[in-house]
Amino acid sequence: MLTENKFSKYLLYAIGEIILVMIGILLALQVNNWNENRKINEQELQLLESLQKEFTYNINELDRSIKKAQLIQKRCETILKNTGNHEMKLSKIESDSLINWGLTNIITYDPSDGILKDIISSGKIQIIKNDKLKIFLSNWNGILNDVKEDEIWAVTERNNIIYPFLYKNSNYTSTTQSIRANNKIISGFDTDYKAVYKFLEFENLTNSQRFWNRKNEMNYKRLKRRIEEIIILCEHEIKLKK
Repeated sequence: MLTENKFSKYLLYAIGEIILVMIGILLALQVNNWNENRKINEQELQLLESLQKEFTYNINELDRSIKKAQLIQKRCETILKNTGNHEMKLSKIESDSLINWGLTNIITYDPSDGILKDIISSGKIQIIKNDKLKIFLSNWNGILNDVKEDEIWAVTERNNIIYPFLYKNSNYTSTTQSIRANNKIISGFDTDYKAVYKFLEFENLTNSQRFWNRKNEMNYKRLKRRIEEIIILCEHEIKLKK
């Protein structure tokens, strides 16, 4: 009986030791998991803050692009009020300015995307827990490419159609004199700056430039709404983690 009592005590002691060891292991695993989750949360917070800064910068740049697109449209509209049979009310200085900063002015939006590219290419995007934010970030380049396509069309039309027309039908050397670095070069031709306003093609090209900038403005505003959504989601997730 004494032997049985000793064995029972030893068995209980052994079981107790095993239970303590198992509890220790479970606690160690829990602490390790907690540390890993903490590190992941810290990484996610850093990513979110970096994205917030990058897209805040981008939305500020986009606002400038929207204002520029609107300004180009107004300049083109002013040109159109003086074409064809309309009464010509522009001085040469005004005309030159409108052609240089309206008809031949091109706007492109080039956002900062270094942080986003790194997050996507490295696979860090999987650290972000908000599924909606991940979808927006993953689709960003696709939306941006749609905007760039319209910009390319506008640049192509300017380079391949508008410039050749102005070279042929206007004194472009005189028109651009005020914006050239070396403005001492003066045209050797005595021409009437008003003549180009009588061409139907000039009117059509000006209206096309107005149209492209209107389209760019609409694209930029759509892009701005998506950036605003991304920033709001980033801010919401940052608040949850602080």
